[in-house]
Amino acid sequence: MKRFLFCGIGLVALAGCDFLGDSKAQIEQQYLANNQELEQVIEDIRTHGLTAMSQSAEAGTLAGCVVKQLNGDPMGAMIEVEGALQDSANLADLMDTITGLADQELSMESLPGLLQAGADTMSYLKTLLANYELAELQQQVQSLLEQGQSKSEDIGTHLRSLVEQCQ
Repeated sequence: MKRFLFCGIGLVALAGCDFLGDSKAQIEQQYLANNQELEQVIEDIRTHGLTAMSQSAEAGTLAGCVVKQLNGDPMGAMIEVEGALQDSANLADLMDTITGLADQELSMESLPGLLQAGADTMSYLKTLLANYELAELQQQVQSLLEQGQSKSEDIGTHLRSLVEQCQ
């Protein structure tokens, strides 16, 4: 009986995580549905990657502007993660986590900390590491924090402010 109860609680917890992730993606889709052109640009970036879009987006277009804004910000590459435009996680906390993870070596002792960081954080870190070397990412994050930018902003607000400058 205890085993069934434990499994039931585990399934409910996992379903809750999927529900939250799905709702974030659904809210993002509703947000993007209000601007079809921006939706297409974001979809293209997620399909082809920010680096590829940087090379193909024409200057003076919405795509060119969005790519320029995202490339000009150390956290801009996080746009590639689905649901990021509606993520309410605090940007400063994410930066602290990235800095903390960068200072650790992967070991059995560090695995609980990595798991605790969460799937979204790991997706963002993976995306950022595809665009930056770890030392460069640390430097970018430190520079952003020293400038006092985005310390209280959430991830979604930060990314929306970058892309909405082009509308």
